[in-house]
Amino acid sequence: MLSHHNKIRVCRISASYDSEVYEKLFQFTNKDEIIYLMRYKKFVERFNSLLGLSLAKKLSSKGLSVQLSLLHTELGQPYLSGSNEHLSISHSENTIVVAMSSNKVGIDVEKNILPIGYELFLADDEYALFHKSKNKVDLLTTLWTLKEAYVKLTGMGFLKDPTNISFNKIKDRWFLKDNSCSFYSEDLPNGMKLAIASEKGKKITFEKITETELIEWFNSSIRY
Repeated sequence: MLSHHNKIRVCRISASYDSEVYEKLFQFTNKDEIIYLMRYKKFVERFNSLLGLSLAKKLSSKGLSVQLSLLHTELGQPYLSGSNEHLSISHSENTIVVAMSSNKVGIDVEKNILPIGYELFLADDEYALFHKSKNKVDLLTTLWTLKEAYVKLTGMGFLKDPTNISFNKIKDRWFLKDNSCSFYSEDLPNGMKLAIASEKGKKITFEKITETELIEWFNSSIRY
């Protein structure tokens, strides 16, 4: 069985936006996390953020054996104080995904992107793929999520022009020009597109959890 150090752990959850679920998870947050959550004016956005930070704590190899707190760098990159693992969080509509690894990692999930304004993020070398593609929406969504995952890995966001990030596909694998990072892309059963960027190629393990299971994990962890 692979240890946590040899794999990327990914967890996915669907948000119900049930206020009772929110309150049950909210009780496990700390002062810093509450301040961050309150930045979101809309309940839906706070709910997504709360699920993201809750999943991050569950994925941590330390569990709740130490005091974990979800914080953010000046550029908005999330990390868990009390843990030396790398973390990435993404959500689109009611789908929330979290990735954790001992090496740098980035994750993104998106609904289909309409083929409008693609010139704002396609690199010159990617236009050949675009024009040959029979499903342009699928391709654009894939490229966008790959770029989002990559800039999350770097921690810089789109301070780098996305048109200067050029992907190529060889057989079934995506590669970034002049870069050694590893990339993964897949279609989720709910119609979303998922992309993962990792500093080092590692086995990816996937877990889907319900809100009830997440609440039960917190309750059992606190007791023991």
